[in-house]
Amino acid sequence: MKKKKLLKKLNEFREKNLVHLVPKTGRNGKYYEGTYRVESHMELMFLVINLIKVSAVALEENERLSDQEIPNPKYNVMEVLRHVLQLIPLEEIEMIDKVSELIEEVNLEENTPGFNN
Repeated sequence: MKKKKLLKKLNEFREKNLVHLVPKTGRNGKYYEGTYRVESHMELMFLVINLIKVSAVALEENERLSDQEIPNPKYNVMEVLRHVLQLIPLEEIEMIDKVSELIEEVNLEENTPGFNN
């Protein structure tokens, strides 16, 4: 596979699959900024509230929180888990597989007699 063709494929994979983490540079060096999907500001606020409630439930040892403080802890935990699933970068993981296949293809071509760049 020629270098230009390989580079083109890698760039296509990057554009299509690297959607959750965007490289940035700041005062402290390079970092990645993540994306997160919510339907509204209200949904984001409910997520933050649910995170706080789940944390409070997790910290509860022998004391019982009142139903008024956290009326439905199971719901809060489920909402947090639903949002956590969004943090798993499936597209990026898929890209790793595709890049690995390309690398294998290039390695096979380089080991083939008569291979030219």
